[in-house]
Amino acid sequence: MQAMGLVFGDIGTSPIYTLTVIFTLTIPTQENLLGVLSLLFWTLIMLVTVEYAWLAMSLSIKGEGGVIVLKEILTGSVKTGRKAAFATFLGFVGVSLLMGDGVITPAISILSSVEGLKLIPGLEHIGITSVIIITCIITILLFAFQSKGSDKVSFTFGPTMIIWFLALLLSGAYYIADMPGILRAINPYYAMEFMVNNGITGFFVLLEIY
Repeated sequence: MQAMGLVFGDIGTSPIYTLTVIFTLTIPTQENLLGVLSLLFWTLIMLVTVEYAWLAMSLSIKGEGGVIVLKEILTGSVKTGRKAAFATFLGFVGVSLLMGDGVITPAISILSSVEGLKLIPGLEHIGITSVIIITCIITILLFAFQSKGSDKVSFTFGPTMIIWFLALLLSGAYYIADMPGILRAINPYYAMEFMVNNGITGFFVLLEIY
């Protein structure tokens, strides 16, 4: 439960801000909505099934994975010389991107969550300054707590993510029952149609989803 809380917590909270950002790039028409939801659905399927379950689980050293392990596998394959140096360079780039993602993603998720306060009756007029201050306080507390060890964070994240995914399940089922036509987004045709019709915008939307 602790491991799943850490791994899937990032994936499960990303839709909080992803849809908000996407519809600043494209017009929220019915066709675009179906296309974006189709992209979201199939991106999650591909990420979890192909990247995590198949690729990441198969490329390991004694059960250990990650960017550093991938670098060791690649370095061992190319032996020495410029190719090995380039593989090492890619390892440093991968670790840098991972650290950047580890800092930026929680901050964006927290900011998007705090912005949701505007949906609570009586808090509709909360200002952007208040949102930023609350976000900064939560982020500082989160990282301060995380310094005590990932095991303590995951101990909290596991049960929290179960509640979060149950909330997504129940709210999603409610709105699907109210508008069952949204299930058409499972058809990958809408994702491909969105990419074809939106050109470079569709490319940036796909990057945001990923």
